[in-house]
Amino acid sequence: MFYEKSFIESEFYQLTMGTTSKSIALVLVALFLITLVTVPSVQPVHAALSWSVQILDKNAAPGGHAPIEVDSNNILHMAYCGTTILHQETLWSNGYATLNGADWIIQERPFGYVTDLKLDADNNPHMLIDPGVYSPLTYAKWTGTEWLTQTIPSTERSVYASLALDLSGNPHVAYTYGEGLQYARWTGSSWDIETVDASYSENAFMLSLVLDKNNRPYILYANSSQYQDYVRAYNLLSVKLAVLKDSGWSIEPVLVNYNFSGCWNMVLDSKGYPHFLATLPQLRTQFSKILYISWDGSTWKTQTVVSEADLDNRGFLALDVQDNPNIVYSTRDNEVIYTYWTGADWKNQTVPTGNLVYVIDGPCYLALDSNGNPHISFRGPMPGQQHWREASILYASATGTKEFTQSPTIQPSSTTTPVFPLPIVAAAVVLVMFIVVVTVGALLFRRHQKLSLVKEDVEANYGY
Repeated sequence: MFYEKSFIESEFYQLTMGTTSKSIALVLVALFLITLVTVPSVQPVHAALSWSVQILDKNAAPGGHAPIEVDSNNILHMAYCGTTILHQETLWSNGYATLNGADWIIQERPFGYVTDLKLDADNNPHMLIDPGVYSPLTYAKWTGTEWLTQTIPSTERSVYASLALDLSGNPHVAYTYGEGLQYARWTGSSWDIETVDASYSENAFMLSLVLDKNNRPYILYANSSQYQDYVRAYNLLSVKLAVLKDSGWSIEPVLVNYNFSGCWNMVLDSKGYPHFLATLPQLRTQFSKILYISWDGSTWKTQTVVSEADLDNRGFLALDVQDNPNIVYSTRDNEVIYTYWTGADWKNQTVPTGNLVYVIDGPCYLALDSNGNPHISFRGPMPGQQHWREASILYASATGTKEFTQSPTIQPSSTTTPVFPLPIVAAAVVLVMFIVVVTVGALLFRRHQKLSLVKEDVEANYGY
């Protein structure tokens, strides 16, 4: 009899515990599914950038450019125009600096004004130099041991110029020449020069040359329109994009209904689509609206970065590895502003320049390292310097975590859990909880039925 009762008790135990285990397992699975649905894969991260600003060179020429690049080893390269004062006479010299670790290494050579800087696949720098009025453009290349220079023919009257390198490291140059826009490329033995747009005005404010992955050139340039900004006393601009196709140059206006007051550099994203920055004048004020303009494959899209900016000089655009835009510009209040797109809005940060310079003299430049950290170069006279003959080169960098509100999806190998909208999350939670309640209720009902049958069987066979 003892054996029989133990056997019956064990039957009750297995039935009860087995059903309870199944119920617990289902509840745990349901909770796990709720967690997957309700917890997004990417949480917004609060910006925590820490800035560092330093003076690179106190003996720079006023005005001009100071382009900056980051190579594949995250080593910084910067080019600018330096000065040497000899017997009360200011001599211009080219400055080229690299930062590897904590120390800047500066080289000098009498090239003239640096207008552009690019790095090849071996991280060697290539420069475009403007020696002065009525002098042809000079192209300079570092071989690893010495500088090699070439004169680009028929560039004596160039006003604006832009440099790009093809996959073989050969230079391509877009520049103004009189009343025309010219394009020159190095074939390996000579310069091949052609006219892109004969109607291009040398009074325009910018041009930007980039090459895509197939070495196809894109030239963004601005031409004077028929409208004038009477506050700033200059003509407004119409922007065009020239692309070299198999049949020749294709020139199309960009946002034909817009009259811009300025236009900044152009970059291509991972799909080969162009992005650039432009400014629109605010009516009867000195303020400008900064627009971020991008091509999506079928149309031009615009976003307002800053509604009212008191701009001092044109800024610079860079894209990170997720094709998110990063921007730097300066204002008349002697501020350097860094702005980046979070996926939902624009985040602005003022670079803490302190009182190092009392005016930003010339455009700011921006480069991003492999971690997406910004590196900014700009110039201006320090207190005590004569702004018409002296300036200093400054460098600012930031480290930390930027704030992003979307998951990067550009990398084909990456896998991310989508972030669902709140109504879908709520509906999913209700549905999962309903399934859990119905399932557990059904199991409890089945257990009650089985227990009743076992009890009746026990009473019939054993009398208790």
